[in-house]
Amino acid sequence: MTSRPPGPTPDGAQPSHPAAPENGTQPSTGEPPAGGSSADGTADGEPRMGRVTRFLGGEAFAHPRLAAGSLLVICAMLLGAMFVPVPYVVEQPGPAIDVLGKYDDKQVLSIEGHKTYPTDGSLMMTTVSVDGGPGYPVTPVEVVRAWFDSTRSVLPRELVFPEEQTAQETTLENSVQMSSSQQEAVVVALDELDIDHEDSVQVSGVEQDSPADGVLEPGDRVLAIGGTSADSAEAYRALAAKTAPGDEVAMRVERDGKKLDLQVPTREVDGKARMGIVLADGYEFPFDVNLGVGDVGGPSAGTMFALSIYDELTPGGLTGGQDIAGTGTIDEKGKVGAIGGIRQKMVGARDSGADYFLAPASNCDEVAGHVPDGLQVVKVDDFDGALHAVQTIAKDHSTKGLPTCG
Repeated sequence: MTSRPPGPTPDGAQPSHPAAPENGTQPSTGEPPAGGSSADGTADGEPRMGRVTRFLGGEAFAHPRLAAGSLLVICAMLLGAMFVPVPYVVEQPGPAIDVLGKYDDKQVLSIEGHKTYPTDGSLMMTTVSVDGGPGYPVTPVEVVRAWFDSTRSVLPRELVFPEEQTAQETTLENSVQMSSSQQEAVVVALDELDIDHEDSVQVSGVEQDSPADGVLEPGDRVLAIGGTSADSAEAYRALAAKTAPGDEVAMRVERDGKKLDLQVPTREVDGKARMGIVLADGYEFPFDVNLGVGDVGGPSAGTMFALSIYDELTPGGLTGGQDIAGTGTIDEKGKVGAIGGIRQKMVGARDSGADYFLAPASNCDEVAGHVPDGLQVVKVDDFDGALHAVQTIAKDHSTKGLPTCG
């Protein structure tokens, strides 16, 4: 789920030499050329370097030392070219993270303010390690290696990252997507349990080194901008747009249950004032649900987040002790959406000990024929389908009767 990422040619000028046929040899006259060379291109009394001199383009390389030096230069140029960044992205399996367990020695899912229940087994979110994005270039050597590795994929960079996107912008985008997926996962789980929640507007991302960095935090609930409250992110963006570049934006937010009045600096970007934040429509829940997965970003863990939250809020272990991995975005209505890198995610799941894998139905064309040995895959369309699949696996220790990708 997160990130990373051609060359000028010579001007074509030719050395100033007498005209010769395209193969670089002298015209055949039946007699040795001037200079005492024999008919096969070697100089009298010198080693037979005819093939070398013809290959390198003519009489300038008739001497062994010069020819050897030129070969070394060519080899050095080729070697250097192997480490020049190229516009490709390499996707490879990343770690599978048990949402019911710990990551980096910290509990991934924590719920405070509501009764929770013990869980068993594993519900693993899966990830893809991406090299070649902004700030993480790849070389021809890495690309060639990936081509010959069935667990990796090579894609043109522009298919994955917008042109001119910076590393900071990539990080911010991934952070916002992760925040949104977590919010929607909580909504889906709570709706399944008939637990009420409210709409709100939140700071879903803060760009590193932006004016707002260190002032606002992801997850801050926006209560007012310039003393005026609004009911949507779009309306709050309109209020902030009234600020002149360089002036501060007066914001009231709620953080960890406390209301804060903040003055947020701005900078000029394309003639407009920018704080360096992303505002998004979100939700306010009657209790705290926290999901922490370090610097992993993107939206593809939504389905596994929703299942894990549901598991902790309901009696009895949902998995029946089974190790189940999966992927898929999820929206507030519970619809499971397609994701990227599913083949790498299946490999990562198998390598992390999963026996079962939940795959979005819309990714089945990429799944069929590429399932790793020892992994059973179930296709899911929505949260109810995913929940049914986990319950069936827990009961039967099998995917028999469940939909697959063919």
